[in-house]
Amino acid sequence: MAKKTPAKSSRKSSKKSKRRAKPSFLKRLCLACLKWLFIVGLLASLPFSLWVWWLNGQVVARFEGQKWQVPSEVYSAPIVLTNGAPWKKQDLEALLEETGYRFGRNSQNVGWAARSSTKVSAHLRSYVDQSGFHDSQRRIFSFQSGHLVIQTLSGDEVTEARIEPQRIGYLYGGNTESRQILTYEEIPKPLIDILIAVEDQDFYQHWGISLTGMARAVVVNLTQGARRQGGSTLTQQLVKNMYLSSERTYTRKLTEVVMSVLLEYHYSKASIITAYMNEVYLAQLGNSALHGFAAASEHFFGRPLNELNIDEMALLVGMVKGPSLYNPERSPVRAKDRRDTVLGVLKSQGRLSAEGYRRSVKQPIRLADKKKQRSVYGDYLDLVALQLSRDFDETTLATQNLRIYTGVDIRAQRTASAAMQRQVGVLEKNDKKLKGLQGAMVVTDRVSGQVRAVVGSSDQYYTGFNRALGAVRPIGSLVKPPLYLSALATGRYTWWTQIDDKRIKFNVGGQIWQPENYDRKVHGVVHLYEAMAKSYNLATVSLAEQIGFDRVGDTLRQLGVKRPFTMHPAVALGSLELSPFEVSRLYQPIASQGKSSELGVVLAVMDQKDRLLKRFDQAKDVPFTDALLAVTLEGMTQTPQIGTARAAQSVFPNLRFAAKTGTTNQQKDSWFVGITGGYSTTVWLGDDDNVPLSITGSSGAQKVWIDFMRGMNPMSLPIILPPGAARFNLVDDEFKLASDRCNNTVSLAFILGTEPKDSRSCLWPF
Repeated sequence: MAKKTPAKSSRKSSKKSKRRAKPSFLKRLCLACLKWLFIVGLLASLPFSLWVWWLNGQVVARFEGQKWQVPSEVYSAPIVLTNGAPWKKQDLEALLEETGYRFGRNSQNVGWAARSSTKVSAHLRSYVDQSGFHDSQRRIFSFQSGHLVIQTLSGDEVTEARIEPQRIGYLYGGNTESRQILTYEEIPKPLIDILIAVEDQDFYQHWGISLTGMARAVVVNLTQGARRQGGSTLTQQLVKNMYLSSERTYTRKLTEVVMSVLLEYHYSKASIITAYMNEVYLAQLGNSALHGFAAASEHFFGRPLNELNIDEMALLVGMVKGPSLYNPERSPVRAKDRRDTVLGVLKSQGRLSAEGYRRSVKQPIRLADKKKQRSVYGDYLDLVALQLSRDFDETTLATQNLRIYTGVDIRAQRTASAAMQRQVGVLEKNDKKLKGLQGAMVVTDRVSGQVRAVVGSSDQYYTGFNRALGAVRPIGSLVKPPLYLSALATGRYTWWTQIDDKRIKFNVGGQIWQPENYDRKVHGVVHLYEAMAKSYNLATVSLAEQIGFDRVGDTLRQLGVKRPFTMHPAVALGSLELSPFEVSRLYQPIASQGKSSELGVVLAVMDQKDRLLKRFDQAKDVPFTDALLAVTLEGMTQTPQIGTARAAQSVFPNLRFAAKTGTTNQQKDSWFVGITGGYSTTVWLGDDDNVPLSITGSSGAQKVWIDFMRGMNPMSLPIILPPGAARFNLVDDEFKLASDRCNNTVSLAFILGTEPKDSRSCLWPF
């Protein structure tokens, strides 16, 4: 009996343990709730996780891909200042100011210049173009008898100095955004410090969001009863600008917060601040939105970002808070107050000394001259787009931010545009019938053939109709130098050869064509140089008949005329229709004396990493000898001396240049070609409706050329002729070389072998 008692007791104890192990209903309910909450939370987090994953893809794709679609930038040629070239001190000072150099007490810093009563010094900027890297240079310029002397600080003379290429515009797509892309190394450190001090003091400590800033914003918004403050970091501002819309909702704010954290997770602070500097919106310029501090610096101050003073940087940073509100062009007082507030923040944080603060707030806001910024390069950009269309598609040019280097000379372009406007205005004022007179001009480098300037109208700014390309008109007497070249090329004619200027008739298609001289007179027997210089039609067409009209046509085509034409007698007097650009190309082989034939516009295309994508080389083959072309050019120097360009010679009595005037039937077109040591220039004036005018080549287009040359300090044509040509003095009444004793002589150029073999001593008999 005693042994059974423990077993019974054990069974009772087991039952009690089972009853105690069974959970209560409340506990079971709690466990069930937790389980379902976990399941629901897990299911709810899945869409959130997918959303975050999708946002992460958006952040990375945009930030590592092409962040911005920036149109290609077009640059001018560097301005080469040559030792010994004709220059005026005031002209060089104006050029430095126009290219963004500022004058101060000294030129120690890059981008600064200084002047005394006789000298100018400048610390020229470094630059990269298709020829390589060009380091910054500090140079001293003095002016001796109207000619430039270039020296180093130690006093050593140098052959040249270069002002960096200037951006003259954009190609395609540039009408919606204006932006310049900077790397982190190119951002001035003071600008970064100012931006962080004003917009996000904890930038280097937070992970994209500032909890204290957000808390402060919540308090302000709750107390104000509306959204008054955002509490955004620089990272959040960047996310908002790059990825999101401007709507003010809590959903968008949550998206902004998540993307900001993701951005900070993937990328460095340097990458984020660089993107911000390039992205920030700072102004609206008509249809174009101005983004980034670099573009804003060029627009508002006309100089690179790294050359701004502290007060100028503070102005730009102050505009971040309200680009329209604090725009210095529209609200200069409000903008200055905002700038001074930023300077006060810098002072309070110890980033600016008390003296620096006092000095900075006293500075007025000095903005760039907007008249200088308005483009005079629209007509030139037409040529750039035309040439590049053969090698680059429009989308690439619109989005890839390529750098396009051209041959445009900013000084020549502005001077040509101003000369055209001035002289057309004077002509219209003097003769009301000339109202609506239009014009075009093409300026090329005489030797290389690079197009230095293009003017497509007489209007102040680009009109969209480029007459330099589109005004195809009869060229009149401009056809004569190529015609006389045809005669010289035969070897049977020289400039001294005589020809009869008499009336002549031609049967053209059953109709009688009888040309006339402009003065309706005949001049008898004249030398070829006289006939061309004085533009005698009758002598010229007689010469064309002697050498053959087809030969003249072949010469025109060999010199570069690509437009189809049918050769007949009237073409020999200028019925051939060409644009000013085509005329300029026609004259280039003559002007260069065989060194170039085609005209060059684009030199090279590079990307933003300084890699050369394409170099453009010009064709230089000319189917005529250098000697023949040089002799032809020499003949054209007689036009200013004895012919229809004497007015130009009187303005520049010491300038040795070649010229040709042209006037078409009923004076519907006024032409002038002028060739100096530096430039070959074609000028056309006319009416778009092709009506008769009261001006000739001499009284119209020549005046534009004179005005242009007054602003360019022209150089004379070189005296030395190429091998195979030489200059001789002849007596004026027979084909003999004149000794030094002879009077009444004429100096003419000859292809060697065609000059006189006999000479006259001019001694008096005893």
